[in-house]
Amino acid sequence: MKRRNRAITIIASVALLLGLGGYGAHRAGQQGAARASATSGNNAALASAATGNVTSRVELLSRPAVRAYQARVDFQEQARRFFAEAGRLAPAARQRQAQLLETDIDRYERAGDLSAGETLMLRIGLIRATETDPARQMQRTADLAAAYQVHAERRNAAFLAAQRDDRAFNDYKTRENRIVTEVMAMPVVPGGLSRNEYLRRRLQHEREIAYGRTTAR
Repeated sequence: MKRRNRAITIIASVALLLGLGGYGAHRAGQQGAARASATSGNNAALASAATGNVTSRVELLSRPAVRAYQARVDFQEQARRFFAEAGRLAPAARQRQAQLLETDIDRYERAGDLSAGETLMLRIGLIRATETDPARQMQRTADLAAAYQVHAERRNAAFLAAQRDDRAFNDYKTRENRIVTEVMAMPVVPGGLSRNEYLRRRLQHEREIAYGRTTAR
């Protein structure tokens, strides 16, 4: 039990540290804001197409931005389904699906479409779903967290120095800290969601609030 609690503490700490980069990238550059705007626009466009004619819908769905958005939605659904059903899959099928998910995670991480914290939680989920040896699972999880921590510390040092006096950022990190600690300690996750998915949704909501406030300032 002590080893498990220690592992949870390490994971939560690294997830928080990695979250700095996701927030900083959004605040520092235009790419994150443009991506959020495109996602919102795509949502509205898809809703409009549902009531339009077939030709307009086909034309809309052929647009690269809409195809990319739909691919991201499909990836999220595949990940959710895999984590929900992994325990019922045959070992070979489970390993094959995990490898496909890992390939997608690598791609989205490189493109900046997943925050480092989200990527870490997804990768931990893959380890838990595919590694049957508890000791080996714990070791792989600790090694992964340590590797992300080293990378995050280097990436975030300059960013933290620049954000010490940013009240909106500090408010966001306080809420994030509370949410990660709360979710990691939950004996049962609400709504039948996996812990990873529930945490991702909570943090995404907080980022949207923080980014909205930043935009309004």
